Parts: sequence; C-alpha cells; structure tokens
Amino acid sequence: MEFRLAREIDRIEIEKIYEDGSIKLKSLGINQWQGQDKPNLDNFKELIENKNIFVLDDKEKVVSTVIIYDYDLDYEKNLDGKWSSPKAYLALHRIGTLSSERNKGYGRKIIEFAEDFAKENNYKSLRIYTHRENKTMQNILNLLGYNYVGLVYLDGKNERLAFEKILGAKNV
Repeated sequence: MEFRLAREIDRIEIEKIYEDGSIKLKSLGINQWQGQDKPNLDNFKELIENKNIFVLDDKEKVVSTVIIYDYDLDYEKNLDGKWSSPKAYLALHRIGTLSSERNKGYGRKIIEFAEDFAKENNYKSLRIYTHRENKTMQNILNLLGYNYVGLVYLDGKNERLAFEKILGAKNV
C-alpha cells in the first residue's frame, strides 16, 4: 500500500471516488457533496503542481484520496470554537474511497498516512471538518483521536463540525 501524490493518470479514479461519495451521502439523506458542493477536479492541474492531492494506492489501484493544505481561510476566520494548537497545521479535505473498496479500512488508513506525512514535515496538528450528519467520518475521527473543537462555516455559511488532532513526534 502506498500513500503518494496524485498524478494526471489518477484523474478518472479520483473523479469516480467523488461520484461514489456523492451517491453514498445522498442515499443516506446527507446534504454533503451534493449539487454545487460536489467535489470536482476543475483545479486538478493546480492541485498536482502544488502537491496538495494524494491517493492511497493498493496493488496499483487508486482506492482513496485526500487533499491536504497548510492553510484554510475558513479555519482562520469562520470558526465558532477554539483550536487547541495555534501552531503549524495541515487541513484535510475531500477524503473519499471507491464504493467497491468501502469497509476495508481505507478511509482510516489515508488519514493515518496523512498524519505520518504531517509529522515528517514538522506540522503540529491536523484539522478536518465534516457534515453534522456524516456519522461515518465522525466515527473514524473519534477512533483516531480527533477532538471536536466547534463549528466552522464554509464561506461563512455552510456549517460543519470541526475536529483537530495534536500530533506527537514521529516514531523512527
């Protein structure tokens, strides 16, 4: 299993992951990743060039994806709560897994790889948000030791639950 930067050849699989996620959330009655809020790869070239989009590759098959930023304006300006760590952080976005690969632990695994990546690059915490009704992601975050810190409002309007994990030193 390899956590790596996405490449142009991964585009179709990542788009499938986003489509699968949108369909799954809709089937659960969750208004996340729907309509205009459905993830897309309009800025895929920029994400690749800036080294922001990663995939989890298992036996040469892209099974999961995440976008990682070292800054999020909504986290700075639109949080109703308090971050535990004001230090350097990474923000995780658009985590998804192919529907054919669900329930195999890939969602958890890609977050764990992102945590290792953050530690290796001297970041002190990870931040992530999710929809209030997305219990699957909330359960994963709880299992991995993320703490609820408050509400973040995307673009100042769409409410999401904000979580943070303070990272320890990378075991070498």
